[in-house]
Order: sequence, then structure tokens, then C-alpha cells
Amino acid sequence: MNASASASSGSRAAFRRLLFVGGAALLLIIFAYGWTVTDIDFSVPQQPQRQENVGNALRELLSPRVFDQDYEILNTTTSFGMSCPDGFAPSAPAADSDQPYIVITPTCAESGDVVTIDGYNFAPDSLARVNWIGSDGERRIRQVIGTTEDNFVAENDGTFQVQIEVPRIRGSAGETHTIEVQGRFPIGSPRLSETTLLVLEKMVETIFLALIATAVSILPSAILSFLAAHNLMRPIKIPLGNLLVTFILFPLGAVIGALILGGVGKFAFNLVGAPASTTSAGVIILFGTAAATRRLEANALNDHPSIPRALLNAVLAAVAVTAGIGLLGGVSVLIGRYTSEGDFGFIGVFLSSVGQLIDLTIVLIAAVVGAFTLSSMGTTLTRDALKEVSLPASRLLGAVLGGLAGIILLGAAATISLGAAWMGLLPPIIAAALGGSVLPSLFQSFFRGGQRQIVLSRSERLLNMALSWIGALAAFIVTFAVLNVGRALVEGSAPTRLVLFNVLGMDLYLYVAEAMLIGAALGAVTGGIAGTRSSFPAGSVLYTATRTILNALRSIEPLIMGLVFVIWVGIGPFAGVLALALHSVASLGKLYSEQIESIDSGPIEALQSTGANRLQTIMYAVVPQIIPPYIAFTMYRWDINVRMSTIIGFVGGGGIGFVLQQQINLLRYRDAGVAVLAIAIVVSILDYASAAIRERYT
Repeated sequence: MNASASASSGSRAAFRRLLFVGGAALLLIIFAYGWTVTDIDFSVPQQPQRQENVGNALRELLSPRVFDQDYEILNTTTSFGMSCPDGFAPSAPAADSDQPYIVITPTCAESGDVVTIDGYNFAPDSLARVNWIGSDGERRIRQVIGTTEDNFVAENDGTFQVQIEVPRIRGSAGETHTIEVQGRFPIGSPRLSETTLLVLEKMVETIFLALIATAVSILPSAILSFLAAHNLMRPIKIPLGNLLVTFILFPLGAVIGALILGGVGKFAFNLVGAPASTTSAGVIILFGTAAATRRLEANALNDHPSIPRALLNAVLAAVAVTAGIGLLGGVSVLIGRYTSEGDFGFIGVFLSSVGQLIDLTIVLIAAVVGAFTLSSMGTTLTRDALKEVSLPASRLLGAVLGGLAGIILLGAAATISLGAAWMGLLPPIIAAALGGSVLPSLFQSFFRGGQRQIVLSRSERLLNMALSWIGALAAFIVTFAVLNVGRALVEGSAPTRLVLFNVLGMDLYLYVAEAMLIGAALGAVTGGIAGTRSSFPAGSVLYTATRTILNALRSIEPLIMGLVFVIWVGIGPFAGVLALALHSVASLGKLYSEQIESIDSGPIEALQSTGANRLQTIMYAVVPQIIPPYIAFTMYRWDINVRMSTIIGFVGGGGIGFVLQQQINLLRYRDAGVAVLAIAIVVSILDYASAAIRERYT
């Protein structure tokens, strides 16, 4: 027995060693293939010309042109004899301890001979150049022997000694020529260069570009982070009937909100700039409406006073929110109109922009408010009624509501997919999500008598998974074929807009109608099997959808976003703000949500044990734990946005990157070095500031 166990143990050890060797060989093959694919060749960087070029570029980048200096050019000359007769040579100039002068040795020579030039009283470490002036007055630049440059540098004491070759000039024997040394002498004190001033201006623009993008992304990121936190969303389950009612009423509420609440918001917006009489009448109407609503609420039905009170409160809140936003926009425009001049005119410009934004989006805001208001009212009215329906009625009602919800869902997806070819995959994917629950629900209903097991065995879980995948695949294939998505993918064209008929001034396309029919069938089957009383994991669905959206946004590089926004809003920092803000929402949403998922569950359980609702639990058990890391992540994102703005600028997104691109394209590496230095300094300052803030609040 022991011998058998020992042999079995040895076989397992040998098998593990074999797996290890095979895995190592596979990793080696993968790495070697990747090395080849990436075209790594060490012989290329060893080429002398490339080494010289990269050395020059690095040297200039590390020598940024931060300061400029004014210079004057002083010419120092002396005479030189060409093939002098015996006993003749030009006299050397007298030495002057204050002025620069040069001494030639010898003072007379033949063409092609080498002469030595000694210079004195020149500017320390300054550039100088030697010119040969013939008898005809023509200047010829002479390179210093041993160099390939026209210029040379004086010593730190203002002296130099160089050698040049006497030029070969036909017919110059016996003539007296002139050797000229042009020296560069500084004037005044050094000052910041024009490049530095431009970089400072653009760096300030970059800092605020990144700041605005980060600040704008905080609120949507924080909201999405709660939806993308698995530990908060997983326990949320609501009755399917209530969910379907809410979903069906949502688009209807959006339409009503856009038509009615949008008019209220526009009226409130225009009220501020209207004449005094109109403004007074508008204020009276608004307050009169509010008073009448409160009076109606006070006289609500005595049998169920809570329901009409809740409904009236919802309506009143929707009107108040929309009117308040409209008034805020009108006041902002009015204040900005009178404060846009002077030293603090930028505040007026900001307020005007806020007002214009509200004016542009008030109808959209009203639609969102109306959608949530009507959905909540529908839930309030049907919550108790759906609990009392019988099982057959529950299934029938579930089929009807599910069919309506499927029509809305697939219809909206098909409408979105009309914009681009690959968006055509959206309806089949949503259909697959709906179809994935059909077969497991049918199996549960017909083979288990509708009894749901809380704990499933391994084989049952595998069976449910297989049925889910089969149903999802079948729904995807059918929707893909019916909507002819393959043609759109191959040809890169959007679906054909063939109008089926017109409804209330809106065209209903055949493509959308087909998608709505598929949605109606899948929704009716799913809702009919499940019934309105079944529990639906709304939290898990919201979690998956939010994570998918965040991952999709984060996968698109800010450079691409910047290019799109430059096309939309034009070249400048506005496009950079939009691109960085959109990418920051995705990144911060992921970081925030992961921080929520790692919080201590003890405070949550303690509050829930006292009967606290979900909102109270979040406010008092979750928020205090996430504020310090949220601050740290936000500062870190600001740091990232400052660096990302460098790349955004390459496509016209404004900021320091736009200047850096121009300097690199012009091969002005010293000027580019100023921009790189500014970026490094600002990023370091932000890093230290972030560390200080984290230390303070953690």
C-alpha cells in the first residue's frame, strides 16, 4: 500500500514538473514571437548618424531656452599680408586692456598656410566667428581647424586661440587683406524668453483645462460609482411587475416632461429678462400654481390620503425643479450681461455660459425630470395592486407588460443603431440578454412545477448556464438574421430607412418595427413565464450595464475623443476639456466604485440592523469611508489630466500640447525642452499637493 502511494506521488510530481517545463516553453515561444512581431533590432540604434541625431535632440531638450539675452556684435580686425615681399609685414595693432583685440601669428603667409589667432578681452564663454576680408571687400567665413562649425567659443576668461587656413585667392600675392573676428557681447540682464512666456501662458491654460475637466467629471463619476459597486447593487431586487411599469412609463414621462415641463422651464428662463409687468404676472402664476397644488393636496381623498399626497408632491417637485433651473439660467444670463466687462469680466462670461447651457438643455432636463416623476408615480400606484393579483393573472399581466417593455427596449436600440453600421449589433445583443432567461425559466416552470431552489447543485448550475447560453445564442442569431445586420457590418452602411408609416408626425421605419416585434415576442414570453410577482435582480443588471459603459468609454483613448470634439467644437481648449472630462468620468467611476467595493461592511450591517433604509445606510455608513480616497483619486486624476492634455494638444485640443507639437515639428528642441520642463514642474507640484491632502484627510 505504501509502495503504491509512493509511486502515485512520484507520478504526480513528475507530471507537475512536465507541466512546468511545458508552460515555460510555451511562455518562451510567446515571448519570442512577440519580440519578432515588435521588430526589435539593436543594430538600428547603433548607426552613427542615429546616435548623433538622438544625442543632439537630447542635448537640446535638456538645455531648454528658459532665458534670453540681448547681444551686440563687435568686429575686431587686423591686417594680414599675402605672400609678403622680403622684409615687409603688416604691423600688429596696439594692445588695449579695455577693448577686444586679436593678434595674428605670423602676420604674413602664403595661401594654404596655417595661422594662429589669439583673442583678448572678449566676453567669457561667448560665441565668435572668423571672417576673411579680401582686397575686393568680399567676406569669407573661415572654419577653425579641428572643428566643423563656423563659430567657436571663447574661454571663461575672455581669451581664445584658434588656427585657420589662409584662403587660396587667385592674384592676391602682395596684397594686404583683413582678418575680422566677430564677437558676441551681452547687453543688459537676462530675461525670460518669448518661449518661456508662451509656455507659462499655455501651462496656466493646461492646468485649468485639466481642473475643469476633472471638476465636471466628479459628480457623474460619483453617481456611476455607486451603480458600479457590486456590494451595493447585488442585494437590490425588486418585483418584476413594478420594474416593467417603471420602464414602460419612463419614455412616456420623458415626452410629457419635454412638452409640459419644458415649457415651464422655458417660461421661467425667459421670465427674468421680460418687462416688469410680464415678470410680475409670471411670478404670480408660478406662486398661484404652487398654492393651488398645495390646496388640492390638503383636500385629497380621505380614503387613501397618502397616495394622492405622494402623487401631488411628485408633480409639485417636478414643476418646482424645472422652474427653478429655468430661473437659475435666466438669472445667470442677466447677471452675466451686466458683469462681462472690467477686471472681473470673466465671472460674467462664466455666468452667461451657464445660463446658455441651461437654455440649451432645459428641455432635456425637463424630459428626464418628467420621466422619473411619472415612473415613480406609476410605481406608487401599482405597488400594492400587483401584490394582490392571482398567479394566472400575474403571468398574463407579466406577458402584456413584458411585451410593451420589449417593444420599447428593442425599438430604442434599433433607433440608436440607425446611426452607424456597427451599432447594428446592439439589438441582437439586447435580444440575446432577453433570450438568455427564457429556457431556464421554462425548465423551472415545467419540470420543477415553478418551485425555485435557493441552493442549486453543480450539475443544475451547469444545466442552467447551458440553457441560458443556448437561448441567448438563438435570440442573437434570429435577430441578427431578421434585421440583416451582417450586410451593414460588411458594407459599413447603416440600416435602410424604409418608412413603414407615420405616427404623430414621427416616421416609423421598417427596421425599427421588426426590432420592436422581436422585442415584443421575447418580452412577452419572458414576462409571461416569470409573472409580475417574481423577483428581478435589478441591482445586478444596473451593475453590469454601468460597468460595460465605463469600460467602453475607458477603452477609447482621449486622443480619439479629442479629435472628435475638435471636429465638433473647433480647435482650442474647449475640445480638450470635453475629451478629458468624458475619459475622466470612466476612469474615476471605476476607481470610485472599486473603493466602495473594498469598504468595511461592519458599519453597513450595524445600520441595517437598526432599520435604516438604503439611502440612510449609504449616507452614514458608506460615504464617510470613501471621502478620503475619493479626494486622493480626484487629485490623482487632475495630475493625469495635466499630462494627458499634452497629447490632446497634438490634435488641436489646446493647452501646452499644442505648443509642444509646433516646436517638435519645427525641430526646435530647446524650445520644446521649456514645455517639457514646465510639465514636469507642474506634475511634481500636483503630486506633492495630493500627498499633503491625503495625509490631512486620511
